[in-house]
Amino acid sequence: MTEASCRRFLSLALAVALITGSESAGMAGEPLPAVAPWTGSLLEGTGQDPLPYEPESFHGEMAWEQALCMVPVPGVEGEHYVVLERNGAIWHLNGGSGERDFLIKLGIPDDLAYEVKGHRQNLGARFHPDFPNTPEFYLRSGVLTPDDGFNWLTRFEMDPANPFVLDPEKEEMILEWPATGHRGGDLDFGPDGMLYITSGDGSSPGDPDNVGQETDNLLGSIIRIDVSRKSGDLAYHTPEDNPWVGVDGIRPEVWAYGLRNPWRMCFRPGTSEVWLGDNGDEDWEMVHRVRGGENFGWSTFEGSHPFRPSNPLAGPNPTHTLPIVEQSHQELRSVIGGLWYRGERFPELKDHYLYGCHLTKKIWAFSMEGDEVVGLRRIADLKGQVVSFCETPDKEVIVVTLDRGLFKLRKAPKRELEPIPTKLSETGLFTSTEKHEVVPGLLPYEINHPVYWDGAEAERFIAVRSDEEKVQIQMIPPAVKGKNELENARTLAGVDRWKLPSSSLLMQTLSLHGRRIETQISLKDGGEWRYLSYRWNLDQTDAELVPEEGAEVDLTLAEGGTQRWRFPSRAECTACHTQRGMFGLSLTIGQLNRDFDYSDLGGGVRNQIQVMRELGWFQNANAVRDINKHDALPALADESVSLEDRARTYLHVNCAHCHRETGLGGRASFQLINWLPNDRTELINGRPLVGLPGVPLEEAKLVAPGDPERSEIYRRIKASDIGKMPLLGNHHTVDEEGAEIVRQWIESLK
Repeated sequence: MTEASCRRFLSLALAVALITGSESAGMAGEPLPAVAPWTGSLLEGTGQDPLPYEPESFHGEMAWEQALCMVPVPGVEGEHYVVLERNGAIWHLNGGSGERDFLIKLGIPDDLAYEVKGHRQNLGARFHPDFPNTPEFYLRSGVLTPDDGFNWLTRFEMDPANPFVLDPEKEEMILEWPATGHRGGDLDFGPDGMLYITSGDGSSPGDPDNVGQETDNLLGSIIRIDVSRKSGDLAYHTPEDNPWVGVDGIRPEVWAYGLRNPWRMCFRPGTSEVWLGDNGDEDWEMVHRVRGGENFGWSTFEGSHPFRPSNPLAGPNPTHTLPIVEQSHQELRSVIGGLWYRGERFPELKDHYLYGCHLTKKIWAFSMEGDEVVGLRRIADLKGQVVSFCETPDKEVIVVTLDRGLFKLRKAPKRELEPIPTKLSETGLFTSTEKHEVVPGLLPYEINHPVYWDGAEAERFIAVRSDEEKVQIQMIPPAVKGKNELENARTLAGVDRWKLPSSSLLMQTLSLHGRRIETQISLKDGGEWRYLSYRWNLDQTDAELVPEEGAEVDLTLAEGGTQRWRFPSRAECTACHTQRGMFGLSLTIGQLNRDFDYSDLGGGVRNQIQVMRELGWFQNANAVRDINKHDALPALADESVSLEDRARTYLHVNCAHCHRETGLGGRASFQLINWLPNDRTELINGRPLVGLPGVPLEEAKLVAPGDPERSEIYRRIKASDIGKMPLLGNHHTVDEEGAEIVRQWIESLK
């Protein structure tokens, strides 16, 4: 971030602090006569049957710093758990009282033979099933070095008389193997007493080295070992009945292989079957039933679909075992393996497998009749990034979310819903759909730096019902300076974020070369945001509701030729529209601080934020005191603004809704919020955990100053297939203008 940007940021933060004031203070004009008070839309109360369950907070509003895993403590009186946070911290939680105690923040052993970069990351844990008679606690964690990375399996020896103490001096390394990404990270004791461990392929997107079909290592596999005894110098023993003990070319610890990133596993009650979720790559997410000796085909296959057919199945088992369930990225994008429900609270879920999606935040369930999946369906929306499941002593379910903590499930109240209008003309949002003329309650607006969406142009509208609630603008506290100010800023979604009242509506119509393609609608209905999309017909007279799962079509362009177009599923919309940005990505002062010609609405050229203020939308009229003092995000082509500011703004607008603290950037730990200085983003010379093919991982950087072709950020924007970013918006094209600005900025860095 440049010095000028820092000054503008401080000016902005100082100028827009929330100050108590009257609703009419400082108004510079009268409300536009052609903007009627908004009372809601015909879309409210429509939809499919609501999901049968909803989240119920486990012990109130207890805050966690990215909770990642929760495991019950067996063999002790009462209800006790250990909760792992992503950054290495481990807590004891008393499930009965709701009290918690800090156990340990894991460090790096002093006698380690290599340097560790950054912190040690927790992944998964289990107590010995005979605890506390066998007072052992097993932990999966991961570390990065300047040149590589490692998975660790360690064991803590515990004091049976004090089972809630972890002594770092009592930690023993059991197993270590290389991995820089796709770690897997779960573990569980089977009914046979053996310890089973999931391991990801540790590789780049697309698995360019075909690691998934290599069997002379521990990657992309289920590992099975006996931790009750040792073998020679090893801190464990390999069971003699593992499938490939003594077979050349395969590690004897491997029990099954051909997995990409198996995330969370369990044993099906009464069987020796491992059930897990396996994160897919381009198109599919999988649920596998795993039995010893099976090969699940990655990366020759992604689930049942050919992925790299030129690399044949390899290893000791050339037979491809298909997933039990596979779902496209139109439904979910990051599967989280779950557990088999055994509780009494929901008898209708008895013997159902429950699992989730980290990105869409939904919970799914199905049962089995023999080898057939029965009743696959969504059952709950957790509103948080699901990362693991835990079973209580009475066999009920706790779901762990990375950003919102711990939840149980409860029955959702019944809602009577009308069908969603199948035509845009039936939504009540237009006086003339053919002419694209909206009803008087919708206010048109423009933004300073549009998001890229496959080359389309957008017409945008907003409606706010302000008769009871009003828009709340949350700002960074202005009186804090320096480092503390930035630390405070990191906890917010941006310099400002707008919380809209219920019944508010956002709408944009996307057009290619003057032809309307899609109208996207975001609706706050009953306090929750919903997303709908309508596809325009060739006559441009109306638009049809896009199915919930989305669609892909080949568009015939007016000037000739075709372009592939992706209508996103409703689940995909939640990838970008998240709580961290209060769901309305374009609603920031930096985006809206500009003039708009309101002549058609009975006004002239006016500042957009000032007009919204005059309409009485804001809870506090002084939330935006002086428009002239506020910054505006620069357009890509605005050469009066520095190259760095334009490039950082581009990354902020198109990428920071995921790449921010507790965002959906997943394994990427850097942040792309534009008001963070470069040295606070972990971007410059930052190392990607996984890289695109073409540049060795040890040579790649997120941003390599002066070298765009070695910079992962630029390469992903320019990518046309595997690994392309942003996740949405550039489905089938490349944003050449945005990529060029980023390229020039990286090239200019010293």
